[in-house]
Amino acid sequence: MTQRLILGPAVKALREAYGIKQSDLAIRCDITPGFLSNLEAGRKQPSPTKAREIAVQLGVPLDAITYVIPGVDAA
Repeated sequence: MTQRLILGPAVKALREAYGIKQSDLAIRCDITPGFLSNLEAGRKQPSPTKAREIAVQLGVPLDAITYVIPGVDAA
C-alpha cells in the first residue's frame, strides 16, 4: 500500500469553505482542537484511519486532502 500524507492547508481551506469551526471538526473526528490546529499547520500527521475520517467529515474524497509520497510504501 502506498503511504499518503495529509495536506494540512487543504484541510483548513475546505473546513473554512464549508463554514465548519475547527473545534466542531475536531469533535466529529474524535481528535483534540490542538491536534487539528497542528495538522492544518503541517506540524502533525494523523493515522490513516483518522485521515479517512477527516475526509468523510469534510465530505470529500481522501485524495482531496492527502498526497502520495513517491517511492515510499506503507509498512
